[in-house]
Amino acid sequence: MNYQDRVRAHVEELRSTPDVVMRTSEIGSGPPRALSAGDVALIGTAWGDDAVEGVQDYLLSTDHIHVTWHSDDHYIYGEFALKDLRNCLSDYGLPYVDERLPPELKTLEEAPGSGRLTALRVPFGAQNRELWLYDMNRERLEPLELDYQSYLENLLLMKGAPFWQYLFMDVDLCDGEFQTMVSQLDRTLEAFPILFPDHDYSRLQERYEERCSRSPVFRRHKGPWTIQS
Repeated sequence: MNYQDRVRAHVEELRSTPDVVMRTSEIGSGPPRALSAGDVALIGTAWGDDAVEGVQDYLLSTDHIHVTWHSDDHYIYGEFALKDLRNCLSDYGLPYVDERLPPELKTLEEAPGSGRLTALRVPFGAQNRELWLYDMNRERLEPLELDYQSYLENLLLMKGAPFWQYLFMDVDLCDGEFQTMVSQLDRTLEAFPILFPDHDYSRLQERYEERCSRSPVFRRHKGPWTIQS
């Protein structure tokens, strides 16, 4: 199943989950656009010819998709606006967001209005597969320990929930700066296995505990994760 069809399946899962409100579902229809010779050249120039085959299942039929949802109580929520890789690579850089940012950074995915986005680093005349997170609120620009495919896999698994990207950054999440973020991650990773039992969140839960266990707001769970009343 291609990535766009998998997004559609996750949207249907959200729609059928009690206490979840679907706000935006702009997914497009039809199969992904076929790779043209120009697409192959574009991806090959940025990432190397060997990258083309590996990204085909992650291409979209539209320039972007946009999904927004939240629980009835708004404690759990998610949003992502994801660009098709070809649209991302051929787009402008990020100076329109912050003039201090280098033009080689190109927006791949964001939650509009949140001040956070993930960008590909596409230096002119060189091949690079790095992904970077830009957080305007914290004035941070950090590389992610993820490649394109693994980023999209985690994005889908987390359904656009905020802050999961920080689990893959070289920052001290136990610092007081991140307390609100850690609390939201805790709440999300506690609720998701119950809301969406067909998905395995154990790897992300383990990563959260490894990265956040010294945080003042970390709750050390005993036994199975359960939603707190």
